[in-house]
Amino acid sequence: MASSTVTKALLATVTAAALSSGTLTGATSASAEPAQVVAAPASCPRYYFCGYAGANYTNLVFKFTDCYLQPIAARTGGSWYNNQSNGTTARMYDINRRLVYTTPGAPYGDTHGDWRGIRYIDAC
Repeated sequence: MASSTVTKALLATVTAAALSSGTLTGATSASAEPAQVVAAPASCPRYYFCGYAGANYTNLVFKFTDCYLQPIAARTGGSWYNNQSNGTTARMYDINRRLVYTTPGAPYGDTHGDWRGIRYIDAC
């Protein structure tokens, strides 16, 4: 087998495995964003949900692992990373403890998250 054929076959195998395990998110249509490998920032340990004041996982402000509503300070922009057990979702609530957003299953992150209106996090 030629080198490029082996490389393409290996890439297809790795991509299929990553998609099935949830470590690779991919575009589902031409208008969706391109596929990207989801990698945890060094500041967010395994089994934690981490929140950052800055975009692209900069300026860590909290990391939660416990499963109950935990208050967070009011902020606007930033980012977050869900590095909990595979498939675990985190939930974000407003000041009245109403559910605003449920994250996709871990591992997953948002490099430009919007914290407006979020005052509580339930890490799992």
